[in-house]
Amino acid sequence: MTIRFYLVRHGETPMNKAGLLQGITDAPLTPKGEAAADRVSALLRPVTFSAAFSSDRRRAVETAQRILAPQILPISQLTGLREYYFGGLEGTSGSALMRQSVAKAGFLTMTQLWHGEDRFPKLIRNFHRMDPTGQAETFPELKARVEAAFEQVIAQSPSDANVLVVAHGVVLSMLVYLLDPKALPLNLLKNTSVTRVDYDGEWHLLGVNLTRERDLNALSE
Repeated sequence: MTIRFYLVRHGETPMNKAGLLQGITDAPLTPKGEAAADRVSALLRPVTFSAAFSSDRRRAVETAQRILAPQILPISQLTGLREYYFGGLEGTSGSALMRQSVAKAGFLTMTQLWHGEDRFPKLIRNFHRMDPTGQAETFPELKARVEAAFEQVIAQSPSDANVLVVAHGVVLSMLVYLLDPKALPLNLLKNTSVTRVDYDGEWHLLGVNLTRERDLNALSE
């Protein structure tokens, strides 16, 4: 039997708006983030969810609650679905980190980071390399955590059901990368974008980074 997953990145937060690396730092949604979550709720209104999961970060829980409304469904909060841990880089400006990375590794190296199917692991390795505390997750650590988290989600999900999972940009991008590196957008996943994945013993990637009603409707046609 097939589990139909609707993977949603949380709505905008003040740190997203400011262009800061957020990671496991907890933060609420902005008014824009709340409105975007409500819009996703309306777009997914025809879908009846049998189970819902989110990370335990406030922005993910709030997004999940808004998407599910008015449906009453408990949300299983999993620490394994937390965002990538940036270590000492949390709260750093993304643009400032890019400038520092260019200064350290060189323009050509950083330009190459954004090309090829291995650009995502290169990005994670750069985060780890640039963290002065050495605490930022490595690519193998992130991969193992995401795989374990989704094994837990599958084990706790009913079969032949629609399941909502609200998490974070880098974590959900890791799953997309593992399923099909070519399908991962250059700038990863947008706030409140929907990624559709089916699981029937194997993973099937159906749509990535969807934000338009017609794209979501096409999945059910």
